Amino acid sequence: MKSYGIVVLSLGSNLGYRLSNIQLAIRMLPIVNKVCSCVYESEALLPHGAPISWNIPFLNMAVAGYTDLSPFALLCHIKKIENFLGRRNKEFWSPRTIDIDIILWNNVIINDETLQIPHQHMRYRDFVLIPICDICPQFTHNVFNISINTMLLDITQVNLVQRLNSTNFILHPFSPQVHITHPLNR
Repeated sequence: MKSYGIVVLSLGSNLGYRLSNIQLAIRMLPIVNKVCSCVYESEALLPHGAPISWNIPFLNMAVAGYTDLSPFALLCHIKKIENFLGRRNKEFWSPRTIDIDIILWNNVIINDETLQIPHQHMRYRDFVLIPICDICPQFTHNVFNISINTMLLDITQVNLVQRLNSTNFILHPFSPQVHITHPLNR
């Protein structure tokens, strides 16, 4: 019998067809019973001195669900999805077609060179916490001992995250596909 872990991922895109990139990534994730947040737009998080051409707004969202993979096997699968969707690791903060981060995994703690769970910067990034609050605001990881919602209230650096009102993700319970609805499609 397989053992399933609950995982929360953060997805973002600021190159190409951003919404389609996120939609395709969600379809490819080896996660069942997916729950998706709303989609949000935020400014790119950039280091001091980054090229102006990197300042392209991101679309962000969170996905939670179950997987029977180990954290490292899921990370490997995520890297394959990112590569398939055209992500190239040119420079650390450069724009990307897709960025998928493992944020939480039950109460698992991993502090490895390639993987940190919970994500080491999650509590400082509103563009990560706001979408997670859509799907599991009361989740409390034993590292932080405060809820996701409380973490969000404690943020001091705001990134001007805006919810996209015109777009929603719909997951059909018996289909691995993600459908995007838009007012023009209704």
